[in-house]
Amino acid sequence: MKKYFVLILLIITVGLSSSSCKKAAESPRVEAPGWQMDATGKYPYTMTAVVTFPGKLSVHIKSGDQLGAFIGGECRGIGSLQVVGDNPVYFVLIHGQAAEQQPVEFRYYSSFSSSIYYSDSNLIFSVDSNFGIADDPEVLVLKKQ
Repeated sequence: MKKYFVLILLIITVGLSSSSCKKAAESPRVEAPGWQMDATGKYPYTMTAVVTFPGKLSVHIKSGDQLGAFIGGECRGIGSLQVVGDNPVYFVLIHGQAAEQQPVEFRYYSSFSSSIYYSDSNLIFSVDSNFGIADDPEVLVLKKQ
């Protein structure tokens, strides 16, 4: 009877370890992206975004993480991590043209998971506008890339 118990325990252990290996293979780790904005001055207008993430993601925010704001696939702003009260928030100065009509997409690199997340593009660039404030940041809904 003990032999069968040991055999069943061994089969369960091997099965669990192989399924965790499959999960790791499904989520490839990526290097920190090092996003950079255009420095030529072709985007003279700005808007401000103050954002945070949902609970599961916000508990793992670290200083090595990166947040970028993108318009048309081009980096237009880099987030600066600050702690307001006990909450980690990112302040982002987003650059654009006065007549900009394309959506802003946020991309977040998590050093904890070595993964890149992205937001749905539900924000349109608008000169001198604000998207969230320090006391009430916008919560970004992020999906893993």
